[in-house]
Amino acid sequence: MITKERTMMRKGMIRKAAAFAMAGCLTAGLAGCSGGSQSGSGAVADQSQAAGETGNTAEKTKITFWAPFSGGDGDVMTAMVDEFNEQSADIEVEFMIFKGEEYYTKLLAAMTSDSAPTVAVNHITRVKEYVTDDLLEPLDELAEAQQVDWTDFTQKLQVASMVDGVHYCMPIDTHLLLMHYNVDEFKNMGLLADDSTVVVPKGEEAFFEFFENVKAQLDGGKMAISGTSANGLPMYLWSTLLAQYGGSICDETGKTATLNTEENKRALSTMMRMVDTGIWPKNQKNGGELFTGRIAAATINGDWAIPTFSGTEGLNFVSMPFPQIGEKEGVYADSHTLVIPKSDSVTDKERESAMIFMKWITDHTAKWASVGHIPSRQTVIDSEEFKSLPYIPQYAKAAQNASFFPQVCGVAGMTEVVQRELTSMVAGEQDVETTAANMQEQFQKILDSYN
Repeated sequence: MITKERTMMRKGMIRKAAAFAMAGCLTAGLAGCSGGSQSGSGAVADQSQAAGETGNTAEKTKITFWAPFSGGDGDVMTAMVDEFNEQSADIEVEFMIFKGEEYYTKLLAAMTSDSAPTVAVNHITRVKEYVTDDLLEPLDELAEAQQVDWTDFTQKLQVASMVDGVHYCMPIDTHLLLMHYNVDEFKNMGLLADDSTVVVPKGEEAFFEFFENVKAQLDGGKMAISGTSANGLPMYLWSTLLAQYGGSICDETGKTATLNTEENKRALSTMMRMVDTGIWPKNQKNGGELFTGRIAAATINGDWAIPTFSGTEGLNFVSMPFPQIGEKEGVYADSHTLVIPKSDSVTDKERESAMIFMKWITDHTAKWASVGHIPSRQTVIDSEEFKSLPYIPQYAKAAQNASFFPQVCGVAGMTEVVQRELTSMVAGEQDVETTAANMQEQFQKILDSYN
């Protein structure tokens, strides 16, 4: 159980960590903090994006909503907020978008200075730490008043969205790792199914045999699989393989790291076998560009890449669940969720309005799915609106095999460790044994700092 003294101590530590962000941002007001929306060129404007400034709002309850959706997903969410504001007679939502790389720094600074938004997007992997630091409102009472049916959320999200049996977040999606295939290439190789999908046989040896065949049939200068060699992509692949081989980052108590294990070494070894055989060549700066440029027959990337791929002229592709290489089904996944930060300045009416808005968003996530993510609620997944979308229904079932990081504190630090260690391993700078040992040691230090 978390004592009041421990919570206050943690809040003090967080305030110190956020001091620079507060000094440079919050004292200048929200307008000076905002990151803005992303243009087609990928640049991010240095201004906030507000949605829904329509109609007479004098008698409406105003709430604020923050998100890190600075790409095309921001345009979709802005349209959804606009629609909510047009429909609601009682609530007005001011929507602000920040650059992804600065979002959590600014959100944490706002939370620890009582300047937080009424509603915020929070990845499900960060919820445990924010609950531990007493920064989030419990949602069950508010949700019950609005007749939220938690059982309608997909099974994996029902479990992952709770901390100690209490809901602190409301998921709006599952986003996960996929394999995307160039339909024309696989048709020419005779590897395209009758329904224009690509089916990779299950099992490690079958996987390598399949893609060795692909590599052998490609013209010179082309590769079987692309995938950026550094930063997030190797981590998503590693997390997928770790789940498929039956491993985990820690034990059930969340206190002991479990990475110097046979399961983790198998995951790491499979990654290096992909590199060493040339199926997934190393030193790739941008795997997505290699795919859209028709250099790679397939690419490892998340569902978030689909808007880019679908917007590439002449690219005929299909997105499928990531192949099952290990003995178990599993795939890296995360979830955008909606949370209500704790704040002494927020009224009960504003909290009630926040829950009404949050429920409305989850009711309408078939619209959100247009950015590639899988809706959080089963009734939306089963709807004709969702089923009529291109690309996405083909892999929606993969959400059943979603593998989230366990609900532990320190996920941000763990992510940095994994990305650093995997980048070094894939580049050939260290072997599997060293990588596993380093991950074990550094994860344990992070877990110890919270236990």
